[in-house]
Amino acid sequence: MPNTLSAKFTVFFWSIFFIINLGIYLFATGYLKDILLSSEREKVELLVNTLEPVLAINLSFEQTAELEQLLETIYKVPNITEVSLVSQNYKKELLGKQDTSRQRSYKTSLHDPLTKRKIATLTLHYSNKNLLLVERKIKIAMFSAFAFALLLFLFFYLLIKKELNILNYISSTLERYSQDKKIKIIEVKNTTSEIKTIANVANTMMQNISSNLTELQSFNQRLENEVYTQVAKLQNQEKMMIHQSRQAAMGEMLESIAHQWRQPLNIIGLASSNLELENSLGIHNQENFQEKMTIISDNINYMSSTIDDFRDFLNPNREQQLFNPSDVIEEVLKILKAQLSNNKITLTIDRDDTIEFYGVENEFKQVLFVLINNSKDAIKSQQEQGLLTEGKIHISIYAKNNSISLCDNGGGIPKDIINSIFDPYFTTKFASSGTGIGLYIAKNIITSRMQGELHVKNTDEGCCFTILQSHKNLQE
Repeated sequence: MPNTLSAKFTVFFWSIFFIINLGIYLFATGYLKDILLSSEREKVELLVNTLEPVLAINLSFEQTAELEQLLETIYKVPNITEVSLVSQNYKKELLGKQDTSRQRSYKTSLHDPLTKRKIATLTLHYSNKNLLLVERKIKIAMFSAFAFALLLFLFFYLLIKKELNILNYISSTLERYSQDKKIKIIEVKNTTSEIKTIANVANTMMQNISSNLTELQSFNQRLENEVYTQVAKLQNQEKMMIHQSRQAAMGEMLESIAHQWRQPLNIIGLASSNLELENSLGIHNQENFQEKMTIISDNINYMSSTIDDFRDFLNPNREQQLFNPSDVIEEVLKILKAQLSNNKITLTIDRDDTIEFYGVENEFKQVLFVLINNSKDAIKSQQEQGLLTEGKIHISIYAKNNSISLCDNGGGIPKDIINSIFDPYFTTKFASSGTGIGLYIAKNIITSRMQGELHVKNTDEGCCFTILQSHKNLQE
């Protein structure tokens, strides 16, 4: 299909011309041919019907001279090319005319005028010169029509060629503008008002688009600056929240240190007092002295080991790597076991050492610390209300779907707030007891930093937190 206006105009013009003229030609030649053939045959039939009785009489009475004269008369009729008369006793053929094109034949029988018996056969051959003449004239008329149409086409083509060129110029200008967005004003002169309108509309459109693009770029820049500002603001807020969370965690850990050091300090105090008493009484038992010093040394080493555990927990290392969450859980329990025991809470674990997580190990420790403390606080609340005597926390590790679940018997979370517990600064505790950012930070670490999932649901006794990290998110 042509893709330019001039080519489409050419195809359209000549298609219409040939369709119309072909129809006229087929109709004229077919219709006139039938008319001329029918007319010529009627003439032959009229001639034969007129001379047939005379020919039959001359043939019956064997008047040969008159018969041949009549045949010569028929032969001289225009368009008759051959005449043949054949009977039982007589045969005459007149041939020899050169023009036999489009030749047709007419055959009839001659009958005796008295007996009505067939006595001969008359055959005439004739050509239709009028048909040839008419066809020639039709062809001349068609050629003349073609020549006239060609002149008409050239006239109209040249007449609209300028306008078509202007339209092509407008089209190419718009195409270049769509590629490089540089305005080139379209100027048109000495053309139709419709094309001038198209050019003016195109100029206005390009100016409006350029203006809108400038505004859009300015808006995008402002939006980018605003996004940068808001992201920086959110990052600062998150840093502050993490700082608050770590301060709260440090408070919890100091409490854990106090719980874990209370018994060793008591033992050291008792051993020192015993040694002091023996010294004041003048009782010097070397074996007893060595035993007390061993007890003091063992408890000091235990307290030093506790400090090492806390120092490892607060290690600022943020390198992402594969780690075994079972080992991390054991390290967290070293810190929290004294508090759990002091609050009559039993923690059990179903381990699967084949599981692996990918992320920052100390960040995962912080998540576990938050979740276990959350369960501990829920259980303490139930104990203070007299609804629970012994607390239970159970951790299940599943390597099959790479998940960890932490369930407690702390009474669960009210349905009207369970969907809000991961929101920042949302807490069910008193202001002095919680900041409301622990679970938010835990959720953020699992989802954003570790590309995992953290879910919560209620059970018959309490609630369950589930940490899941898909294998496709693990570093290859």
